[in-house]
Amino acid sequence: MDVPLSLTLYDFNLGAYLGDVKPVKSETANALFTFFKNHHLFNWTKSHNYCESRAEAVSLMLQAANIEHAKAWVFGAAFLHRGYIGGLKNNWNFHVAIALPVMTEYGVIWMVLDPSLNKELVVLEFWAESITAYPHSYYFLKEPDYYIFPDINPNLNTWHKRKKRNFKWTMQGLMGIHAMDAEGKAKLVFCKKMIVDFTKKFFLEMRKMKYKLLN
Repeated sequence: MDVPLSLTLYDFNLGAYLGDVKPVKSETANALFTFFKNHHLFNWTKSHNYCESRAEAVSLMLQAANIEHAKAWVFGAAFLHRGYIGGLKNNWNFHVAIALPVMTEYGVIWMVLDPSLNKELVVLEFWAESITAYPHSYYFLKEPDYYIFPDINPNLNTWHKRKKRNFKWTMQGLMGIHAMDAEGKAKLVFCKKMIVDFTKKFFLEMRKMKYKLLN
């Protein structure tokens, strides 16, 4: 009897060791999901663009509230040049979202916060599997300050870490999500006042969240 292939596999080489993080309670994790799902800045209904910008913005808000987290990544095998097949749904090459270490009755479980695809928190592996169109995909966790990779084939040495330029890209990406067309991000590069105004709004929302979660 043939054993069915797993849709997704964990990549230990691209992933990071995150065993020392402080978990959040299940009710806290669910409250965070609801908070971000309903937040107007993220426009989750447009799921096809700028996932790295959404993930970075959520990460910055969580960091401001001292909530430990990671970023969950999933790549199609073909995109990683690991054969000719293995891809994600929607013809995506990769996808990224926030992962929370949640304390459950079974111990600490990494749950993914991704309102663009899910109606609730989902287990890391299930999240990666649900995005996979055909095997294999590769998923893993990385520290939250990893923003994106510059090349078409990610490896251990080609990732961009968080810095000033990444923040600018994040603000442009969030604005692009709200744009009326697919070229929104490129157009907004030249709209400096809009970027400044949106950035001020983002910092205001970050302070609101910090106050709400810490009080």
